Amino acid sequence: MPRPRTTRRKLVYGIGGAAATLAATAGIALGQIANPPDGGPAQAPGPNVVTVACGPNQTSIVKTDASPTATSAVAFQQLAGAVTQIVVPDGQSRCVKVLLTAETACQSDLPDDFCYVRALIDGVPMDPNGANFQALDSEDGTASAHAYEWVKRVGDGPHTVRIERRVGNAATMFWTDDWTFDTSLYL
Repeated sequence: MPRPRTTRRKLVYGIGGAAATLAATAGIALGQIANPPDGGPAQAPGPNVVTVACGPNQTSIVKTDASPTATSAVAFQQLAGAVTQIVVPDGQSRCVKVLLTAETACQSDLPDDFCYVRALIDGVPMDPNGANFQALDSEDGTASAHAYEWVKRVGDGPHTVRIERRVGNAATMFWTDDWTFDTSLYL
């Protein structure tokens, strides 16, 4: 009786069907990357990893504020008080890490709006550079804790580090409270 062939044929067809399903699912997933859920523009699929080598920690400047503030600005504006100056010795470089933790709420009657942040050093976005679409919070009227960390290697001289925020639609209120802004320098 040809039972082994039938079983083998079913196994081959079953594996082939599973592979086709997996390939179709992967194709759908790649298509979804081209339309990110953070409100940003379409992006090419695939990683864009940036590696920054950091040595031992040299110093840390930490600022914190427990006063609530809010903005409905569509253009980026500095988070009040979230700016610091650092100086890298002549002829040297430093790895700069910035960590922002905050209690935030992104409030509006509009569906699908976002509240964005970015860290700048000397007016240049730090990595990861979300091309103006790093969503810290999304449309939800309740406050909750959030965090973001950025990194950049810079050369000698004075540097200004700051946090900026904005909303996707002027009808949205980006509420920020109880934040900590930690700027750390590493070799």
